[in-house]
Amino acid sequence: MAQPNEPKSTSSYLYLILLIVFILAVWLSSHLFSLPSQDSLGGGSDCDLNTQRCTVTMGDATLSLMIQPQPIASLIPLDYQLQIDGVDVSKVMINLQGSEMFMGINQTVLTPVEGQPGVFRGKGEIAACTTGEMLWRLIVSAETAAGPLTTWFEFRAK
Repeated sequence: MAQPNEPKSTSSYLYLILLIVFILAVWLSSHLFSLPSQDSLGGGSDCDLNTQRCTVTMGDATLSLMIQPQPIASLIPLDYQLQIDGVDVSKVMINLQGSEMFMGINQTVLTPVEGQPGVFRGKGEIAACTTGEMLWRLIVSAETAAGPLTTWFEFRAK
């Protein structure tokens, strides 16, 4: 009679292990896909990219970002132009994230503009939000000889 109870005992352990793995997966994914805190990013800008070029100074580096067309809208092709002065940059990537909800992975590698040192350009698009308007955080990551340079810009888009 001990044999019929063994599969229940084994299946109970299996369910417990699966539950623990599920809880760990949820915890890990929430940390991997969450927005970095503003404290972990250098600088940051509170100017409105919907109306102007925005600039952040970090030590010797000055980053100036312009997004066209303005105002910024979802599902419209966007042109990103970033100028970085004060440091030599080898690679630039932007990571666009919804601040109020996860909107998927939206990364764009910016390419250097020939004949314009420190100027990088790229094209992208933001996803539509069902709530009508959303706060977005654009994180700029640049590789320099002195190490990584990271900052952020926030804007609202419909």
